[in-house]
Amino acid sequence: MAADIVGRALLDQGATNLQAKLGAFVASYGDTCFRSDVAAQDTLKRSDGRKYHRESIGRARRMMARRGWIQSTRVYPQQVPKGAKHPTTHGTTDKSIVWKTLGLRNPMSRGEKRERRKEQQRQERPLSAESSYTPRRRVALEPSFVALVGGIGSMPEPSTRAGLARPTERVARRQADLEDKAAQARKALEAWARENEERGPP
Repeated sequence: MAADIVGRALLDQGATNLQAKLGAFVASYGDTCFRSDVAAQDTLKRSDGRKYHRESIGRARRMMARRGWIQSTRVYPQQVPKGAKHPTTHGTTDKSIVWKTLGLRNPMSRGEKRERRKEQQRQERPLSAESSYTPRRRVALEPSFVALVGGIGSMPEPSTRAGLARPTERVARRQADLEDKAAQARKALEAWARENEERGPP
């Protein structure tokens, strides 16, 4: 749900499709994301299914940091990223969503953030050996998150731009609306999965 909220909010503030997808990717990991630009390529896909170039992801990340949408800190080789257990071999970045800039709050509970941090730590070892590990280990992502990121860009962009400062009631209504849309999208995906599982192969 956090990924969906951030993706929609970024599009509302004029982000590109890649920036919205990257923001959703970062938000899906809770408080902090130390996955590299190379690792993000497996999730962030163009409308035609092709991967974005890692340099394009890097440019989008830096622009988002300049816009104040995310915080991004360079982590050099042999340094330990925030929330990680081991140092990174090739370097990466610590990234987090600046919820205040988006006029929202993180909907994840402490338990959800803890689980996402553990999941990221389980992915940490292949992260540190991305350029030398063969065959490369692919990380299983939740179908709902994959569908969400793949759908960013096809969503209609609002005709108005929300300001950074909003009254408390307006922020609450906006977040509730985004959460409702995220829940509806997740229910539709689950229903589709159940229908196809029951139907079986032809």
